[in-house]
Amino acid sequence: MISTALVMALVAGGIADFKGAFPSASVIESPSGPYLTSASGFEAKGLGDAPVTAARAFLVRYGRAFGLSTRQKLVTRGSLSPNQGAAVRFERRIDGLPVFDGDLVVGVNASNGVVLVNASDVPPRVQGRFRISRKVAVRAAMAAIPHLETQDTPRATRGWRGFGQVIRPVWRVDLVAARPPGDFRTYVDAQTGQVLLRLDLRTSAATGVVPKRPSLEQPSR
Repeated sequence: MISTALVMALVAGGIADFKGAFPSASVIESPSGPYLTSASGFEAKGLGDAPVTAARAFLVRYGRAFGLSTRQKLVTRGSLSPNQGAAVRFERRIDGLPVFDGDLVVGVNASNGVVLVNASDVPPRVQGRFRISRKVAVRAAMAAIPHLETQDTPRATRGWRGFGQVIRPVWRVDLVAARPPGDFRTYVDAQTGQVLLRLDLRTSAATGVVPKRPSLEQPSR
C-alpha cells in the first residue's frame, strides 16, 4: 500500500512540474492538501488535434497537480462548445465507481491549447472498503433525519467521495420527504455506516457534519 507521505510527495511534485512549465499561471491550492483546484492564465499547446484529446494528454502529464492518482480513472462526460474552444468535463472513477462531486473541467481554446483547469476539491489518497449493505446505508440515512416521513422509496448508489484529506467509500442515499420537507441527499460511509454529510437539494444547504477523519470502527447493527 502506498503511504500517505508518498502520495502527498508525488502530488507536490506534480504541482512543482506544473508551476515549472507554466510559471505565470494563476493557481488556487486546496486547503486540504498539496494539490490545485484551479489554474488559469497559461496555454499548453501541441497536445492534440481535438479538445478531448488535448485535455486528456494534459491530464496525463500534469494531472497529479490536481489531485489525480493512478487509482483514479477519467471518463469524458461531454464537451460543451461555446463560441470558440470547449470545456471538457471528466468524471473521476475508482474501481469502476464514480467519485461523487469530483468532476474536473479542462478549458481548451480554438487552437486546442489547454488554458484552464477547474477541479473539485478531491484528495488523492483513498481509504476504506465497502462493507455495509444498501439496506444498512438507507436505514442509517433515514435514522439521521428526525421525525422523517418519506414520499418515495429511497434510492442508494455506491461510489466514493472526498472528505477532508481522504476519499472514502460511500453510499449516496436520495429521498424525498414530506416531513421535514426536502429532497435529501445523504452520504453514508460504506465501511462504518456513519452519516458523513446530508444536503437538502431544494436549498443546496448542508445539514450534516463532515468529519475530517471518519471513524473506522464498525457500526452497531
